[in-house]
Amino acid sequence: MLSPQSLSEADRRLVASWAADCAERVLPLFEAEAPDDDRPRDAIARARAYASGELDTAGEIRRRFVANRASQVVSSPAAKAAAWSAGQAAGVAHMGAHALGAAAYAAKAAELHQAGAGTAEIAWQLEHLSDPARTALRLLPALGTDPSGPLGSGLLASGVLGDNIRAIQNGLRRRPDVTALELVGGPEPVRVELHDANPEWPERYREHRQRILDALETSTVAIEHIGSTSVPGLAAKPIVDIVVAVEDITAEEDYLDPLLAAGYVLRVREPRHRMVRTPERDVHVHLYEQGAPEIDEYLLLRDHLRSDADDRALYERTKRELLGRSWDDMNDYADAKTEVILAIKARARAALSR
Repeated sequence: MLSPQSLSEADRRLVASWAADCAERVLPLFEAEAPDDDRPRDAIARARAYASGELDTAGEIRRRFVANRASQVVSSPAAKAAAWSAGQAAGVAHMGAHALGAAAYAAKAAELHQAGAGTAEIAWQLEHLSDPARTALRLLPALGTDPSGPLGSGLLASGVLGDNIRAIQNGLRRRPDVTALELVGGPEPVRVELHDANPEWPERYREHRQRILDALETSTVAIEHIGSTSVPGLAAKPIVDIVVAVEDITAEEDYLDPLLAAGYVLRVREPRHRMVRTPERDVHVHLYEQGAPEIDEYLLLRDHLRSDADDRALYERTKRELLGRSWDDMNDYADAKTEVILAIKARARAALSR
């Protein structure tokens, strides 16, 4: 299982060549002091071989430490940082977050070599980053939000190195994401009512799927029917939930403006997530970035409920037991189901691992 701070192998290959470019840009700082030591250059070559599909991940993490040990033969901080950058580039095969480490060490080497060069180095890195690699790197959590792995607490999170990584991650987006929940219109008292499964719900999903595609003027964006209305035979509140994966959640002009123009109304803006709905409130469209773990969670629950009659019955029974209560807001009703949903998803994961 991948670390939450890693990337898929396909995405790691995408960013490995960029990490190698960052390291090679400052490699002369190392070679000026140790011209006969080829360990950093070998690490960069292996990063490129991995990027092109010539190497798999086996053994590559060891190469990172081999290159890092080359830093012991040089004396200047810039040369040491250059060696570390090469080591991190080799480590991309092990974990995608090492790409940011390679870039951060490269910026550190440039900064140490010449005052003020770090900002220019980061700008160069971002300018030379391909769109697919940029999209892949945005899947990594922001530095400091997860204590595990190489982007959590520790060397890569501290000092100038941490500042470099934060600058790179900020540069991957058009603008910073929102930091708090904005509930447009405020809390809405609601009485939850379950309706028997309705064959019109899938048809309404297909109708709005096409409406979304037309609004965004694309046929490639990932769109899925989620929630109870996506499960045949399951009673549900008559609201069709749809999830859409967008490239950059902060680039609202690319997706939010077109959806509002198509007649949807903004309801939720919060970190990593936006939600629009129809004025009638019978269709909710949830927007996340491509690769967001929330999308996988929605699909895990949906697919399991479609195939497991016992958990489908449990889920419906739980919702019916909550019906007698009054809710100040739909979100409170959703929170009340959390414990049962978590248990069902745990069984879903167990079933997939068999």
